[in-house]
Amino acid sequence: MRLIPFFVKSATVALIFAGVCVAQQSMGSACPIQQAPAPVQGTGASPQNAGKLCPFLPATPQTPGHPHPQPRPPASQVSVTQEDGICVARITTAHGCFAESNPYQNPPGTNFLQTDYENAFDGNGKEMPNTLPSRPKVPYNLHDGKPVVSALCGAQSFEECKPVPESDLYEIAPNLKYSPKSPSDDLVEIFDQVDCKIKPCRFNKLDPSTIARNFQRGIDILEGNPIRDRLYSGLPLLHFKGPEKVQQVTPILDGNGSVIGGNVSIHQVWYDTHIESDVAFIDPTPVKDVPWTITYTIDVLSRGNDDFSPFTMYFDDPALSPPGMPPMPHIAMDQTFFNMEEGTRTVFKIKMAPGKYYNLTYNWGWRAHPPRVQVTENANKKVMGKTLVQWEQDVFGGRTKEEAIAQIGDLAPEKRMWQAFRDGKQALAKGDYRTAALKIDEARAAFVDWRERAKLPRGVNVDKNSDLTVFYVNNTMYAEFKEGNRSDFPKWMVRGTTLKVTLINGDYFAHGYQNVDFGGARGWENQFQSSVESGGSGPWFTFGRVHWWMNIPMFVPDENNKGQMKPFGIVVPAATHSPNGKDTLQRYKVEITYEYEPSRRLRFYQFDPMHHDVAIFSVH
Repeated sequence: MRLIPFFVKSATVALIFAGVCVAQQSMGSACPIQQAPAPVQGTGASPQNAGKLCPFLPATPQTPGHPHPQPRPPASQVSVTQEDGICVARITTAHGCFAESNPYQNPPGTNFLQTDYENAFDGNGKEMPNTLPSRPKVPYNLHDGKPVVSALCGAQSFEECKPVPESDLYEIAPNLKYSPKSPSDDLVEIFDQVDCKIKPCRFNKLDPSTIARNFQRGIDILEGNPIRDRLYSGLPLLHFKGPEKVQQVTPILDGNGSVIGGNVSIHQVWYDTHIESDVAFIDPTPVKDVPWTITYTIDVLSRGNDDFSPFTMYFDDPALSPPGMPPMPHIAMDQTFFNMEEGTRTVFKIKMAPGKYYNLTYNWGWRAHPPRVQVTENANKKVMGKTLVQWEQDVFGGRTKEEAIAQIGDLAPEKRMWQAFRDGKQALAKGDYRTAALKIDEARAAFVDWRERAKLPRGVNVDKNSDLTVFYVNNTMYAEFKEGNRSDFPKWMVRGTTLKVTLINGDYFAHGYQNVDFGGARGWENQFQSSVESGGSGPWFTFGRVHWWMNIPMFVPDENNKGQMKPFGIVVPAATHSPNGKDTLQRYKVEITYEYEPSRRLRFYQFDPMHHDVAIFSVH
């Protein structure tokens, strides 16, 4: 285990480091053994706080309760053993703010907070601008102006394309000469065209030049090369461009040269179960003390209809943390919950709290969640002394395109497609049509795997001794419950429930694991009730405004130094590449016993804190 060279004295402070720092496991088979500390007394046995906001945890001047920071629980208890050569981390969370209840039998549960129609406040009692998503008469309180909506009309059908319907909720912009076709649409077209040029069908005519163009088009889609008339152009299906996906907020100055705001622009495409974004890291340094905005351009391609709901997570004021330590978890919220139709572009301008509070934005779509999700991180956050951007650079930076893609595991469906197209193109150049036909079949099979991240791809088996098996590959997460294709964990309704997760790494670089609570322990609040009148669905599906918390601490008691802490992190070592196709995959098992009830809207958020972006698989 590589240790970070400092210690902290509080389990609570230890936990808050979780969003920023990970301790790396040895890349070998051994894992450092960690004994569970003695149970923390007085957490959940009886009310400690006279108020109703958090009756079972003591309030402090800095954590008086919603919409100020809710009291923070002690760190989870951790023990680590090695069993059959695999590290097993067993984690027991602390009790939360609330009395035991079953939120599914008696909704909404004791952890539900009544809506408070005011901004959140930090631990200093200072109001945090732009932290109230919705008001009774203003359904979308964090919109900076109305969204602007355009129809996507391919050049061939532009004259017949109808504009978007009129509405009081948005402005209408002219139709755009862009096709709403997605990578999925174009890949299917490639498969069909190549098949019909090689195999018997009604277009049965061998045409090597057309086949070669189709193979190359498949490669271009996967690599993110420029593709005419496609809004996904430049957004690869192979996730190797992390070092390029960084933007700093552009400051806005007044006449005296003082910063009064700022803006950063993000382009995303939504289709099938995917969100691909050109930004994965935002540097908010220029707007540390002032509100700012994010301008989102969202192109909804085939089968991408959903509600736009960027869920932004904020820290408490960094000045409240001990010297050298990161800020503490505070509040998070869906900033809007606004319908977007297939075949449209919608431009949103979303108002943000001052940059010093910014942690990340979790962009998700409830109609296909998981896996329709993508995260934009604070570029300045650090993991083991390196920024998140540096982690991406260390894996993918300074390399040729082929060298960067080589870091991705061969079992990745996206890489299997890419390799099959390349092999097929080479076979075609040699006149080997039989191999070219076999390669298009391989690409099509990999395509089927790629379209469903809630199922493990071929060659990776579900661990029937765990509830959930997570497979890291292509810098993302594929996952599957032992019961089959589902996105919820109904076993967990009340405290005392244990989740068992098997982590498997197929990439040729390390991945981490974190598990986050969206308001189960500290409380959650519904939002967007006033949007119902205009057809909004937010009140039924939004995560709401929540007091978030990390379930896995990043520091634990040091048994060799009484009163001191040592770093802890769950890191799955890199897979070992084998030229014969039989890679050595690495494994780690995690068991989490939840001593609080989940939020009705999301049971847990799990992700890779070292390579975030689309390495996420949250569970309802």
